[in-house]
Amino acid sequence: MKLLQLIKKESSVSFRSLLILTLVSGVAQGLILAIINGAASAAAFENLNFRYLVLFGLAIAIFIVAKQRVLARSFILTEEVIARLRVRIGDKLRRSNLAVVERIGKPQIESRLTQDTLTVSQSAGEIANAAQSAVMIAVCVLYIATLSRTAFGITLALIAGGVSIYLRNQRKLDREWQAGTRAETEFLGSLAHLLDGFKELKVHRAKSDDMFERSYSRIVGEAREIKVRTSLEYVSNFIFSQTFFYVLIAVLVFLLPVLSPAYADVVMKATAAVLFIVGPLSSLVGAIPVYARSKVAMDNIVALESFLDSPAAAGERQVEPAKVDFRGFSEIALEGVSFRYAAEGFAVGPFDFRVKAGEVVFVVGGNGSGKSTLLKLFAGLYLPAAGSVQIDHLRLTPALYPAYRELFSVIFTDFHLFDRLYGAPQIDEKLLAKWLHRLELDQKTAFEGGRFTNLDLSTGQRKRLALAVACLEDRPILALDEFAADQDPGFRAYFYEKLLPELKAAGKTVIAVTHDDRYFHCADRVVKMEFGRIDTAV
Repeated sequence: MKLLQLIKKESSVSFRSLLILTLVSGVAQGLILAIINGAASAAAFENLNFRYLVLFGLAIAIFIVAKQRVLARSFILTEEVIARLRVRIGDKLRRSNLAVVERIGKPQIESRLTQDTLTVSQSAGEIANAAQSAVMIAVCVLYIATLSRTAFGITLALIAGGVSIYLRNQRKLDREWQAGTRAETEFLGSLAHLLDGFKELKVHRAKSDDMFERSYSRIVGEAREIKVRTSLEYVSNFIFSQTFFYVLIAVLVFLLPVLSPAYADVVMKATAAVLFIVGPLSSLVGAIPVYARSKVAMDNIVALESFLDSPAAAGERQVEPAKVDFRGFSEIALEGVSFRYAAEGFAVGPFDFRVKAGEVVFVVGGNGSGKSTLLKLFAGLYLPAAGSVQIDHLRLTPALYPAYRELFSVIFTDFHLFDRLYGAPQIDEKLLAKWLHRLELDQKTAFEGGRFTNLDLSTGQRKRLALAVACLEDRPILALDEFAADQDPGFRAYFYEKLLPELKAAGKTVIAVTHDDRYFHCADRVVKMEFGRIDTAV
């Protein structure tokens, strides 16, 4: 979709009024040339009067007011469009299932909603200014036509030829901009590896050097080469545009008198008109790569949203969530369930898995056996490729999944800790303080002013804070992925032997991925996974 069409579609600002203001501003600026030349001719015949001065003042005033409004409205329009896109795409992302978000990838999402939106935002003023300059150039060329048809033909032919050559070169630049965008997205992914894996790289110098050379430095080098190549192409195009102006002036001065018996004042006025449009034409030419970059950026954003709207990604969002309450469930069953990761090709299932309300179930198995995937399927974060998830023999449909997920509080190994208790309008601060004390966090953080005072905690402490929030949410099912792995021995024993029985006594259903065979007796059942399938009950 073309950039301007998308902006027109997305904005509530009147696009027609913006076009009218652009025309008025450009025409007023073009008329300034005619007024100045008219005043100069009158002065030559000692017939200068205030009419030209009044006309000049009026044209300047119209130009200033109209252009100020054009630029202001352009900025408002662009920021409104970007805000709408960010909100709408963010809403679609949060309502997509986890597999869709993982398939897109964090670097891709961040690049589209930050770098690409910034590119579009920064281009607003230049594109609006270029549009106004285009109108002004058209007025000046028409003014040249009133002076001399030959001068008009020469000017029009040279401008058309020059623009066509420039646009032909610009198409190559467009491809380079697209390649540069892809390189920047890849760089964000490499930078994420450098930051997220900092600890691992710090203790393994060979790994750090290898990753830095093969990934980070390589991508930086490729991005640099693309940018240098693009910049050189841009320089060539810019030099061509500047040279073009001088050629046009030379043709009018040297060739026009030969082709047409033009008077000296006609040549001077035509030359003055060309000089008058040098600045606006430079602005117009300079805006072409800006427009191209903005178009590439907007195309990237539209492509992201189009993927989110594709049948494979938008299935659950396209149905109205059913208004049901599953809190009084008796049993959840995964029957013949399987799931495959598109990128890695790793698959789990098919398998059957049942959990009764109030059970404490441990899931064990080696690394890569599919434990976390089972947990995500059970919690409704992944939709099975085959088989079904049933709650009290009711098969879950896309419309039922939102209500089903409301049963769960989850703490995964890559959990995120929010500083505020979102989704909890009424917070029992005394109960929260009690949980902070029980989980040995009351000396580390507190809940004040609607947020936690400190999240700079150890991994084990952060998990405990996440558990406090989960207990405060008071949902029927607690899903934990290696929760005790980062806890000290004392708290680990407290968690298994004291806390889990209390949660069970309170009617909670707990499904926990664990390696702590010492505490298997604390579970009602232990389920083992191997190679993506449920192997045996321990």
